Amino acid sequence: MTRSLIICLVLLCWGVLAHADNASYQVEIEAPSPLKTLLENHLDIIKWRTNPRMSPSEWKRLSTEAPKQIKALLATEGYFSPSINLKTTENDSQHIAQFTIEEGDPTLIDSVKITFSGDIAQQSDKTTPNQQQLRDEWLLKPSMTFTQTAWAEAKRSLLTKLLVSRYPNANITSSKAAIDSNQQTAALEISIDSGNTIHFGELVIEGLERYPESIIHNLNPIKPNAVYSQSQLLTFQTRLQESGYFRMVEVTSDAKTASEQNNLAPIKVKVQENQAIKLSTGAGFSTNTGVRTQLTVDHLNLFNRNWRMTSSLRLEQKLQSISGTIRLPTTENGYRDSANAATTRTEIEGQTTTVTQAGVKRAWGTLRREQYVGANLLAEHVNLDSADSSDSYAATLGYGIILRRTDNNLNPTRGYLFNAQFNGAPLASLSSGTFLQSYFKTQAYYPITKSTQLIARAELGMVHGKNSAPATFLFRAGGDQSVRGYGFQSLGVTQGDAIVGGRYLTTGSIEIIQWLTPEWGAAIFTDFGNAANTIKDLKPVYGYGLGARWKSPVGPIGADIAYGQETDEYRMHFNIGVTF
Repeated sequence: MTRSLIICLVLLCWGVLAHADNASYQVEIEAPSPLKTLLENHLDIIKWRTNPRMSPSEWKRLSTEAPKQIKALLATEGYFSPSINLKTTENDSQHIAQFTIEEGDPTLIDSVKITFSGDIAQQSDKTTPNQQQLRDEWLLKPSMTFTQTAWAEAKRSLLTKLLVSRYPNANITSSKAAIDSNQQTAALEISIDSGNTIHFGELVIEGLERYPESIIHNLNPIKPNAVYSQSQLLTFQTRLQESGYFRMVEVTSDAKTASEQNNLAPIKVKVQENQAIKLSTGAGFSTNTGVRTQLTVDHLNLFNRNWRMTSSLRLEQKLQSISGTIRLPTTENGYRDSANAATTRTEIEGQTTTVTQAGVKRAWGTLRREQYVGANLLAEHVNLDSADSSDSYAATLGYGIILRRTDNNLNPTRGYLFNAQFNGAPLASLSSGTFLQSYFKTQAYYPITKSTQLIARAELGMVHGKNSAPATFLFRAGGDQSVRGYGFQSLGVTQGDAIVGGRYLTTGSIEIIQWLTPEWGAAIFTDFGNAANTIKDLKPVYGYGLGARWKSPVGPIGADIAYGQETDEYRMHFNIGVTF
């Protein structure tokens, strides 16, 4: 009898456990799609329904608590008076909780009150940022839908505009969103203390060993006692990184340590110097000039004068060169002076050109507006297939300007780039003849939609003179950054079996990119252009194609296949970065 009782108890417990193990817990939500997703991602009853420890009693507790959670979650989206209906079903081992939700009318912003204290309350409206400007740029306007996310973002945006310029110690002293659930309105109030106006103080430098402090001082765009600006700190850091002297740069300014008497925040620059001599090698491939190998030597303290010298040997299938450039430290006025010498040999479309040149250059300006002037001596030897060779020389003066007005320097989506260059040989006694070369190039970016982008490019060149300009200053078209669908510099003037440069150039391109993901896209394009000795002979040829695009960390990378209408041929083209 005892044994039978024990067996019955074991079987009973086993049945209870088996029933518990087979229990199923389901949640069904009927609500508008965005809100349904929100609830499915955050409700406890959904998170815990597959937990092995779930029991009918725990399920009942979670079902009872769920409407409160739903109401709180909907409130973050501006719905403060929702209708929530819960229906529970228990069927053997199946437990179902059904929620039917009507969100009601959204809460609209009725009024916004922004109060300022600190120095900004006394400053002129002509100074930025100012009270009126910040109120005008406030993100949440009356009649807009109130959500917790938008409320938090609006406060963060307001505070950031003060922190990055003039008021790095600003803080929000109070904020309140008063919700009237009967009227479905929200009254917003925020008080912000700008603190004192902070100015930049002394420059503190750490990490210099070989170079004098003047290297850093001359690259500093911040004037003494200038108003605090994070963008100026970033510009300073970028200049130091691009100088070539340092492998690590950190520019900071601790505004919290600014004295309450003078409100000056010191600028701290911490650097790690590059090695004095660097040797680097590289290899690659270009659809323009073929396989490439390169050897580069950088000397960062030539003659112990802080001069930077770069020497390079470059070997490609269609181009070989040896070059050297000496760059002097940036002056106090922001001038960047350099001297260069190079010998280059190219063999393209039946024309072999050997050029030896030496020159000096002075550049100035920022990345947004960069200019230069230069002087150059050039000697050139040209061999043509089935034609006699020729020699020429020129002493030239040059000027150039580059404008960059894009939203992103590496991967632009909106804006434009513009480049203009002028090179002339003014003295016949120092050249084979006088001439003036003018060259213009522009590239524009426009977002048609969030995922569709338009890129347009135009290029124009001309040479004035009595056919006396060396081949280096004449124009040919075709290739990756020119007219795709045609070989590199294969468009120009036919002379014997060779294609030589012409006095006039025009090219253009229209490209549309459809971004399929944030990084990957597909492109369709039309290119056109040509080079000729007269405007009358300047008849454009066309290329059409498709390509793939990748927004890489170093800039856009493209792979294209293009059809040249004039030659009835297909060609592959590769592009890396924004060449300008």
